[in-house]
Amino acid sequence: MSASTTTHDTPRKPRLRPFRILSLAGGGFLGLYTAKVLAELEALDGTPLGRRFDLLAGTSVGGILALALAFEIPMAEVVRLFLDRGREIFSARGMPGTRVGRLLDLSRQVMGPKYSGRALFKALAQQLGERTLGEALHPVVIPAVDVSRSRTKVFKTPHAPASRGDEAVRAMDVAMATSAAPAYFPSVRIGEHLYADGGLFAVAPDQVALHEAEHFMGIRPRQVRMLSLGTATRDYRPETPVEADDGAVGWLDGGRLLLTLVSVQQQHVEAMMEDRLGRRYLRLDASWPQGRGLGIDIATPEAVEVLTGLAERTLAELPLETLRKRFRIGAGRPSRTDRAAAPASQST
Repeated sequence: MSASTTTHDTPRKPRLRPFRILSLAGGGFLGLYTAKVLAELEALDGTPLGRRFDLLAGTSVGGILALALAFEIPMAEVVRLFLDRGREIFSARGMPGTRVGRLLDLSRQVMGPKYSGRALFKALAQQLGERTLGEALHPVVIPAVDVSRSRTKVFKTPHAPASRGDEAVRAMDVAMATSAAPAYFPSVRIGEHLYADGGLFAVAPDQVALHEAEHFMGIRPRQVRMLSLGTATRDYRPETPVEADDGAVGWLDGGRLLLTLVSVQQQHVEAMMEDRLGRRYLRLDASWPQGRGLGIDIATPEAVEVLTGLAERTLAELPLETLRKRFRIGAGRPSRTDRAAAPASQST
């Protein structure tokens, strides 16, 4: 055979094991939406959801949820915490309807944080107790900000040699730190430093999680499958008119500054991750329900109803086959195709 007709087999790249990441965004009481979706996914799967992922990541309320998953606290219990304790942790009042009311609401966080954090600490202590990050059942990364030194911080379980150092830190302290939104909750002291909400730099910790997997755990990007959950802030629009010369009152009115930060960070991260991972990235979120009285710290029965409805709508539209194939969620249950093809049972 001549050289011109000689063929050479191109060696195939070895098939790498998929590496599955779950990333949970921040958003205060809006995290009830995320918790409801997670609880239904856990019920669908029939096992603790943390077992379906190789790495968990969460910021702010998403950090609380990620830690709950890392310790296999049932998501249904976390949903119950939102429903039973939400008005103690946040506010039982709705969004003020008048400008005077909104100014009075703003005045509650001028000289100090709006909430003491004691109710949140009590709730977390009941769920997480004295357990440390080193005792977590699944790897997790939790962004926060060291406000003592104006430095980012990612708390980690000791899941890789270069990820050690936080194993003795109590999980409930990390949960308090990542959710300590400035002007809403006090900063949290861990060791010699004060920490605040990780949402200051990573509301949606998707890129933090991918960096952890790639640079600290030796995972190649083509191995990664990521499921990312938002907090119902897609397409957020302020409830009051936006003016070019808005000052502090205009930006803080109705939580506008924080909600804008939450929404645009999630929007940006979603675009970045779609470019990095393509079809291996799945984002679940709901569009902001304009005029329905939602907010970062609004925990009224009306807010519960709206957030629950948004979660139910997301669940009704879930790409179940994608969840099953990419993330093994519900892998032990018959798929829609299987159920449709199965013969009807015959009575005798």
